[in-house]
Amino acid sequence: MAVAAAAAFVGHRSADEDTPTTPSSIPHGPVATSTGPTTGFGVPEIDQFGRRVDIPADPAGHLRPQTSPTRASADLDWLTAAPAGLDEPGGWQRVHGAVVPFSTSDGPIVMRDGVAGGYAHTPQGAALAAAMSVYQVIARPGDRAVLAQRLVLSDADRARFDAGIASGRLPQQQPAALTRTLIAHDAFRVESYAEDLAVIGLAVRVQPPHQSASWITTRVPMVWVDGDWRLRGSGEQLPTATITTLTGWTRWS
Repeated sequence: MAVAAAAAFVGHRSADEDTPTTPSSIPHGPVATSTGPTTGFGVPEIDQFGRRVDIPADPAGHLRPQTSPTRASADLDWLTAAPAGLDEPGGWQRVHGAVVPFSTSDGPIVMRDGVAGGYAHTPQGAALAAAMSVYQVIARPGDRAVLAQRLVLSDADRARFDAGIASGRLPQQQPAALTRTLIAHDAFRVESYAEDLAVIGLAVRVQPPHQSASWITTRVPMVWVDGDWRLRGSGEQLPTATITTLTGWTRWS
């Protein structure tokens, strides 16, 4: 299950502690929501590395106006450019305990049942959706809205999630002791991209007290289904690795 792979991803870090020719773009201007959330932010925080983390008034996150253009497949940096706006206030928000990105170019632009979605049909949109999907399934493994909005499951996968929820093994919300480890990803890499499937690498830095820089990476398959990028399958087989350089990766900001 996605939470099993996530546990391996988080557990690894915790143990270390103690080409489409015409891409679709997303509309600029106002963002849409189906739940009428409270807007704005509380007092910001910083993470273990001194990076800004904004605290949205709505625990599901604060959608940002899409004021920057998306990349086109003819652009030389089509596969390597970072989404816009992540180095600004509101770019990284704590959503149900996990720190996730909200861009001003590639989404998310909608909120459905308390889950952010609506990503651009671009490599950047796929990367943003991957970061959101992986962390929200870790933080909220028993939340059926997250499963419905961020995953594409087989019948067998869905049955396993149902059993885990029914037994209490998969809680609606994980405790802060776990979600506090879900800090912002440092970088991403587009390993392959097609209109219907993007394979995205995500890298997150190993946390203090370690002095030498290293990152835990995971490979995330994202599929374009019903007009949005979603994590394919339960995520049980997501591979992880450790790297000591981000050469060849795209930093978010």
